[in-house]
Amino acid sequence: MTKTRKPYNPAEAQERKNELARLQSMGAEVNIDQRTGKILSARRSNVFNLLLARKTITQNQHDAVMRLADLWAIWKGCDGGGGRPEKVDGGSGSAELVTDRQLVAGRQVQAIMNRIGPTDRALIRAFMYDYVETGQTITVWRVTVERITRITNKDQQAAPVKTMCENIRLVMEAPKARAA
Repeated sequence: MTKTRKPYNPAEAQERKNELARLQSMGAEVNIDQRTGKILSARRSNVFNLLLARKTITQNQHDAVMRLADLWAIWKGCDGGGGRPEKVDGGSGSAELVTDRQLVAGRQVQAIMNRIGPTDRALIRAFMYDYVETGQTITVWRVTVERITRITNKDQQAAPVKTMCENIRLVMEAPKARAA
């Protein structure tokens, strides 16, 4: 049984090309099917993916920081989730809606931040602001590390990020260890 090929559609091809350009302009690493030209996947690069690929940080450290990034996104309302917003009548307060989900995530983020050191806190705040809140890729992570730690030697700049990732991993896995 042979598959019939779909006829070439110039509008569809242009749409794929536009989407590819949009994703790449946002700094995403895009995986394309070479045969069909369809976008298979796209992800934004960040310092944590980079250091994981270089085997500077472990998968567990990477996973812990990505869980923190997910919590941070929920806390700041950048995750696109939260369900249906509810209408509230009256009041003269802020028009910005904060969900219970955001409040819980905010408490979890603050609990983690309270258990790591000041340098780790400054680094993670800077990385999360760029990565989660503004949606930028962290391509100039060394500039952030230099600004916060004053380390100018490129060979030494990954060390404080690795330490921060390990400290976050330890804090996030601590409840599991206490429960066992």
